[in-house]
Amino acid sequence: MRGIGLDSVDAKIITHLQQDGRRPYTRIAKDLGISEASVRQRVSRLIKRKVIQIVAASSPLDLGLLSAQIDIRVAGDRLRQAAQEIAALPEVDFVGICAGRFDLTVGVVCHDREALYDLLVNRIRPIPGIMEAELLLMLKVLKDNYQWSPATDVREPGG
Repeated sequence: MRGIGLDSVDAKIITHLQQDGRRPYTRIAKDLGISEASVRQRVSRLIKRKVIQIVAASSPLDLGLLSAQIDIRVAGDRLRQAAQEIAALPEVDFVGICAGRFDLTVGVVCHDREALYDLLVNRIRPIPGIMEAELLLMLKVLKDNYQWSPATDVREPGG
């Protein structure tokens, strides 16, 4: 992939780990026809470069928690500072700087409505530069996929 220096072997390793993050390196190596040491080195490099992280993914809704997205407009000169302040909040699990109507999109998980209220009204909206915050409460998640999308297919150089 351009920009991050992945080749097709890296992509195949990532695909294996997306299917099962605990898949043994020996099995991945056998499936790909490379050595276990090569798999181990490549995974280590991908983790160090923050291309991947191997984690257990949970469903907040299935755990009885509230999951929401907050789309935020920020005064232009305060965008980076506001994003950093929001990212430091423990309930926040995602912050993205966007193009379009909103400047930030923020994913949050809270224990209940009172905690969500406190987060939005008392801790996010008072951040200097916040002009608008729109809350989208997740009622049901129909798809939450960590697999490669067609846009991420890795092409070999010259291919």
